[in-house]
Amino acid sequence: MALYIDLTGRTVFVTGAGRGIGRAIATASATAGADVIGVARTAADLESLGRELAEIGAGFLAVPADLGDVEQIPGVVEEAWGWKGAIDVAVNAAGTTVRIEPPDVTPDQWATVFDLNARGTFFVAQEVGRRMLAGEGGSIVMIASIAGEIVTRAPVVYQASKASVIQMTRAFAARWAPSVRVNAVGPGYIRTSLNSEWLDREENRDYVVGHTPMGRVGTPDDVVGAVLFLASEASGFITGQHLRVDGGWSVQ
Repeated sequence: MALYIDLTGRTVFVTGAGRGIGRAIATASATAGADVIGVARTAADLESLGRELAEIGAGFLAVPADLGDVEQIPGVVEEAWGWKGAIDVAVNAAGTTVRIEPPDVTPDQWATVFDLNARGTFFVAQEVGRRMLAGEGGSIVMIASIAGEIVTRAPVVYQASKASVIQMTRAFAARWAPSVRVNAVGPGYIRTSLNSEWLDREENRDYVVGHTPMGRVGTPDDVVGAVLFLASEASGFITGQHLRVDGGWSVQ
């Protein structure tokens, strides 16, 4: 896709960079001129991403880690910050779900989702934010979801975790302005490895398309423009917002 935002000279830190939305954001950031730090659980995914970004000519640091284990987060951010001496933009795109619904959700299943989507996101933002506040500021972008504000067919535990992300975005923004801007992007139904099997079922696909005025399921590339906008100085007077990228779902 065509990009008109220049991130030359910026260092962009992306969690969940191995696949889906996170990978698309990492690639788009590199295309816009940034050096990229990619964090993901699967080293092989980061290796293949690194090869792609090398072809673009971007600098790339791979940091394999499981951000659902918060004990790993300080070391991850320390390594990432030390690579170029700062992080200008941090994108929290790592996320997961379980396709179990109440009344059958177990505490372990709840923890699996919240440990990464909410707890991990919070502590990554905290570790990056404390350094940005002590330095020259920056922009933090959370990948939330329209399911954090609007009831959909997404699993209830996933909806609850994304509601947490939206509220922490607003609270961080209020506390850390003016030097650190914190915003969220709320995708609608985007086809990724997390939901492709679910979307392949005709009744589910029809449900999504039928509720989306744009008439289709989204792709990861549909999300990157909003993220790069919030990452850049083009959004320099914007903080604390949840920008929905949902094909019009939320206007109905």
